[in-house]
Amino acid sequence: MEEKREDSLQEVAAAGKGERRGGFLGEALFLARRHVVFLSLVAFIAVMPFWAKPLSKPLGIPLVMVMRLVGIYTIVAVGLNILMGYAGQISLGHGAFFGIGAYTSAILTVKAHFPPWLGIIMAVLVAIAFGFLVAPVLRLKGHYLAMATLGVGIVLFVFLREMTWLTGGNDGIRNIPPLSLPGMRIGEARDYLRAEYYFIWVIALIVLLLCSNLVRSRLGRAMRALHQSEVAAEVMGVNVSWEKIKVFVLSTALAGLAGGIFAHVQGYIDPNLFTIVLSIQLVTMVVVGGMESIWGAVAGAGLITFIPKIVEALPKWLGEVPRWVEKYSNYEGMVFGLILVLTMIFMPAGITRGLSDMVRYRRSPFVNPFRKKAME
Repeated sequence: MEEKREDSLQEVAAAGKGERRGGFLGEALFLARRHVVFLSLVAFIAVMPFWAKPLSKPLGIPLVMVMRLVGIYTIVAVGLNILMGYAGQISLGHGAFFGIGAYTSAILTVKAHFPPWLGIIMAVLVAIAFGFLVAPVLRLKGHYLAMATLGVGIVLFVFLREMTWLTGGNDGIRNIPPLSLPGMRIGEARDYLRAEYYFIWVIALIVLLLCSNLVRSRLGRAMRALHQSEVAAEVMGVNVSWEKIKVFVLSTALAGLAGGIFAHVQGYIDPNLFTIVLSIQLVTMVVVGGMESIWGAVAGAGLITFIPKIVEALPKWLGEVPRWVEKYSNYEGMVFGLILVLTMIFMPAGITRGLSDMVRYRRSPFVNPFRKKAME
């Protein structure tokens, strides 16, 4: 009986192995099924400029230009998602590390005449250094950690505004050189918007793929354990303090990378681009897209980046709009805060998880806590 059972188990294992390794085609199909979302995103990104250009003028939205920003914010959002969604560490000052990356690359390329690609690498390294410097705040928990990271963002904003000899103060830094690689002038190409678009999204897709594999690794399991219970994780042998630092530094490195690219895409930066509103915007991207969802970072970044552009295009679509719509920038922080609150109340799992559950289980992605409380 025991021998028959062992034989059957071996047959099942062999069948599973055969299904996965049934030659090159079988392995390719297995990888395609595993990365179907990633491959779908790659296909969309590859063809998007070809159909976006004819639509941009009638819509009044420069789609390729906006999608460059979506790619940049995706890089930041996926790092913040790993920190908040998977490791459970709240950060309300991640815009600071984005600004550190932007100013590092801008200062080195404008004042020290570094090539842009080297400036971006240095932006990542400086953001990592600041991540280690700020890491002691990770000893705090809950709203104490949130307030500490918020303070980091405020301190950096004041630093950027007042250290005029280095940052230019409110005048900012102008004439930042465009993106380039050794032997390749990306930002000076004939169709520079499309060249920058592909450059940004190649980096964003690589980051997404690496982070998707990371959350399935040993570090990913340690992050989930931290999120559930730090005490239980420590009992299981996880070095809680070191794992927190590793995740935090990874998220700051991605923020620095995105900030460095942002500086060269914009060509001009000033401290007002890196206020607390930016940090709220980044948190909103993570929450709306779905915490504990790598691909939710893309959805959240896309939605939050396109909202202001759609509001700006409303006068072209509708003719007359209320006066407050024309001055949307004055209310932008309030809108992001409102979106954040409503998402946490009615769609706590985010749009990606909610919509996927709706398709898979045919149930509404919305949760009404007030109705649930009334029924109880």
